[in-house]
Amino acid sequence: MTSIHDDLPHPVPAFAQLRYKENYFFILIAPESDAFGVFHLNHEPGHDRARYTANLEVAGRSIRYANVTPFPADFEHQRSIGDGALSLHFAEPHRRFELALKTEEVDLTLAFTARQATFDYAACRTAGNPAPSFQEVMTLGLNLPYNHQQQALNAQGHIRFADGEEQAIGGSGYRDHSWVMRSDSGGLTHNWCGLNFPGRSFGIKTISTTHRPGFVAKEGYVVDSDGPRALRRIEVRTEGEMADGLCAKLIHEVEDVFGTRYTIESDIAGRFAHVPLVSEAPAGKASFHIVENFCPLRLIETGEQGEGLVEIGRSSTLGGPYS
Repeated sequence: MTSIHDDLPHPVPAFAQLRYKENYFFILIAPESDAFGVFHLNHEPGHDRARYTANLEVAGRSIRYANVTPFPADFEHQRSIGDGALSLHFAEPHRRFELALKTEEVDLTLAFTARQATFDYAACRTAGNPAPSFQEVMTLGLNLPYNHQQQALNAQGHIRFADGEEQAIGGSGYRDHSWVMRSDSGGLTHNWCGLNFPGRSFGIKTISTTHRPGFVAKEGYVVDSDGPRALRRIEVRTEGEMADGLCAKLIHEVEDVFGTRYTIESDIAGRFAHVPLVSEAPAGKASFHIVENFCPLRLIETGEQGEGLVEIGRSSTLGGPYS
């Protein structure tokens, strides 16, 4: 049956903003070296675009790098990617990754090596987690391809500044690799975390979209000497509020598939450093503001201290960029 408005221009559907992209995201967390950073290599073949960014805080210095190039002519199964200034070399699968940033301002080399096993978030779909999957929420109910892996890493390297000052870097981090259909600008709120403790690591993420704001995806895992396993229950709460609307503490209460419970407290107010991230080129009328918080952690059940990245984002419909 037709309607009296079928021959008029239609509302633009949310799925019109979806795009395929392959992302590589490497995080450096090195409190003892006073070095923190995020490195983002983003590839969107449908837009003939590749975006390369690095945001760092090292010994009181802020380093920002961003570049956009056409999609690489040779991309499939390449052992090295980048734009010449920011480069990533896949030295050993799931074991070693070599990253470099070379500009007029800085010469940085980092070797990321496996701290824990790689986790594939596809395992969350059969872990008894009642929350919606990221595939369902981020592809707007269309269940389009959504592949996502994460791995806790150790990091060692060296940085030299243009004025001749240099220092060694040693710490931890993680990598996030996805090849998916998604649109970050359609996000409403999210928390995306990589949390490292001496004997275990967690990856925990939640997101809601402007398309279905009450529908919250939750996925996560824990990995230790027993191996990686999915979380079947994830609850997130906040304590306190800072001037820009960011919470003072983010607390995860989670349970793995075997019933072991963990409570993780991330001290946002006491963060070591923070940097912004623009995860994709803006699309549509709304944008998504992200702040990367490098935070001290506490595992409540054992008292263990850790370090992690707590990524927090909100739609421009809710507020401006975090300070």
